[in-house]
Amino acid sequence: MSSYRAAVFGATSAIAQDMLRALIAEKKQADLLLIGRDAAKLEVVAADLTTRGATCRTLATELTDPSTDWKSLLDSTQPWDLFLLAHGSLPEQEQTLADSSAVAREIAINYTSHAVIAAACSEILTRQGKGTLAVIGSVAGDRGRQSNFLYGSAKAGIDTFMAGLRHRHAAQKDIHIVLLKPGMTDTPMTAGIKKGPLFTSSHKVGALGWQAIRKGKPVAYLPGWWRLVMLIICSVPSPVFLKTKL
Repeated sequence: MSSYRAAVFGATSAIAQDMLRALIAEKKQADLLLIGRDAAKLEVVAADLTTRGATCRTLATELTDPSTDWKSLLDSTQPWDLFLLAHGSLPEQEQTLADSSAVAREIAINYTSHAVIAAACSEILTRQGKGTLAVIGSVAGDRGRQSNFLYGSAKAGIDTFMAGLRHRHAAQKDIHIVLLKPGMTDTPMTAGIKKGPLFTSSHKVGALGWQAIRKGKPVAYLPGWWRLVMLIICSVPSPVFLKTKL
């Protein structure tokens, strides 16, 4: 049985790590390229996944550099089964909005870099004629809310970008474009947020995310009940919505 080959951007993400653990548990043989900014953290992740049976390589690089030639870096004689984009940043919004360069940085991390990398992966999938591109978005992109519209607007952009890529590849039945939309998830990125009943563990979100990738689901809310929650939020008339504190 050949190894399942995956390139993971933002591989130190807690959700990404749990997805990869679920992947390895099912596929048994996995050849992983772990990409991120922090070389030391990547090695820790690689060590963990190696003990679970994967073969891992790491690539420490700046994910937001638009000049990076991702197509050349990912060029391979063997096809990739999966490209997973999992990097991101959840800023303190009011503080960030007061600094124009900080706003630009957050958009670069949460939208621009995803679009640049996803476009390169799309080209590779076109050449291969098969494979999956999965991006971790967020339910925050479904409607702009005063508490997190900077982050949410970037995720909304990714939603549209992925929809466009899905349309682009619609005639290629062996290519799957998957948008994963977690709700509130207990990860290091949300460590400063008070946890409530809507929070889900990264372990559960990662396992559900892998199942969505394996099935090639176009859009997957993680967990699935977030689809109903966001449907309700998006259905609230604007005059009423503007009086809320969401």
